[in-house]
Amino acid sequence: MTSTLHDAVPPLEQLGELSRHHAQQGDLRLAQLAAWASDVHLLEALLWENGLGEAPDPDAQLAAVGDAVAASLQARADEVGDGLTAREVVEVAREALLSTFDESVHALVLERLLPLGHLDQEPAQDQDLDENPAVPREPTARERLEGRTPGHLVAELRATAADCMAVAELMADEGEDAAALRMARQADAASFEAYLTTAAVLAGDDRLATVDLRWELARRVELHQGAATTDLTEVVAVGRNRLSSLLGSAEQAALRETFEPLSEV
Repeated sequence: MTSTLHDAVPPLEQLGELSRHHAQQGDLRLAQLAAWASDVHLLEALLWENGLGEAPDPDAQLAAVGDAVAASLQARADEVGDGLTAREVVEVAREALLSTFDESVHALVLERLLPLGHLDQEPAQDQDLDENPAVPREPTARERLEGRTPGHLVAELRATAADCMAVAELMADEGEDAAALRMARQADAASFEAYLTTAAVLAGDDRLATVDLRWELARRVELHQGAATTDLTEVVAVGRNRLSSLLGSAEQAALRETFEPLSEV
């Protein structure tokens, strides 16, 4: 079972919720990152809505836009000094993003950008779930390294994914559908983390903050909801489609190549 890339709705609403949540919890770095991720996904959505798919090579065109935005960000970063507030950092990044496009499209982008008022808020001290022992805290991506390099972790995750998928196929052959699906999900989770870690390192994200953000985004999505069957390959395909939809279209093919093969998925 296959799917068409670029056909999923970007997770704009979930990213907005994450940004507000982290601002409320006092983690302004992740709040900023989620807000900026929302901006990037919005830009990509607008590009697809306005004819990107009709370009001779949409992925190359998208990469060119990304390069232009990155160059604008670097130029803007060289101009500003220290001492910006959390909100001002995102606003400066937005100015750089908009500067790469003609003024005629600025209003179209601005009217759909995530409001940033939450970045001005003080965190609510009585809503810090991390201090509640009844709500276990997920380890961060950096904590999961446990002394390993990102490369070593990725290698271990890929090996785990291969082992879990091999077991899943054996269980499926024996008619143990629930156990097979559980193992296949574990395989895909390991593959997803391996991809996110690799992408973070390539992007220069030494703190692996993007891994934490995108993992949290994945936890907020019902990955297998809506599957019309209990067939292993079909249910796994639904989950993989939704994981792919959390990424930009330029990353989706790379993620799919990371997943372990399973029948016709």
